[in-house]
Amino acid sequence: MSLPPHHEKKNPITRKARKFETPVSREMRPVSRTSLSDDIVEQIIDLIAREILKPGDRLPSEKELCGRFGVGRTTIREALRSLAVMGILDGRVGEGTFVSDDNKKYLEKSLQWGLLMERKDVQDLIETRLMLESQTAFLAARRAREEDLQEIARTIRGMEESLEQPEEYLKFDLQFHLTIARATQNSILHNLLSLTRGYLQSWIHKSLSKPSVREMRIRAESSVREPHKILQALRQHKPEEARQAMTEHILSSSADLQPKIRERPSAVAVRQR
Repeated sequence: MSLPPHHEKKNPITRKARKFETPVSREMRPVSRTSLSDDIVEQIIDLIAREILKPGDRLPSEKELCGRFGVGRTTIREALRSLAVMGILDGRVGEGTFVSDDNKKYLEKSLQWGLLMERKDVQDLIETRLMLESQTAFLAARRAREEDLQEIARTIRGMEESLEQPEEYLKFDLQFHLTIARATQNSILHNLLSLTRGYLQSWIHKSLSKPSVREMRIRAESSVREPHKILQALRQHKPEEARQAMTEHILSSSADLQPKIRERPSAVAVRQR
């Protein structure tokens, strides 16, 4: 993405940076917030999330980054240091700074930690899942191949066989939704769903009181009936029925979270005490 003309007039450093332009650097823009390094961190994370920067890619030199972002070396080093601490970037002496091969693991963890802070984020997440997964089911009903349907059925069996093993059950439950997303043949949808499901599972594990085996079984038995209905719609290639079945499943599985969300104080409220 090229920079707007008004930036070039106001910032002579930016003009000098034009000779360093690459597909990655064209996506960077001058920063103007109070915390300049935070803005740079956000931009680099966004580039990685959109796969403009990929694992193993080398970032431009500090000089090039200074020109592209319109800041000094101290600010650039502060931002790169923060990303290195999170494990998102890997600084190699004499070679430069690279996107870590394990960046997704650390990136997801850092975003999950942020999610744990605000109860409203969880409500927003449930709404996002509802929008994403209902459309995912719709597309999967149109595009699912026989091998996709067989894998979805396998995950449901795994859920049924692990009703009294919460960790195993959650693993198969996650796989059920990701397999449906994969059946859309849309890699971006699959990646988005992988992130949102990961956030929700992290919140459930760390924020909710751990349910008893009996409570988990009652919840799981209800949750297993609904995937069968979804699978039936997928097998019959009925997009609207699949969308409706998934909508009902998300609403049902989210219903018992709402009281816990209301009971749990938000991070803002805690900080004000």
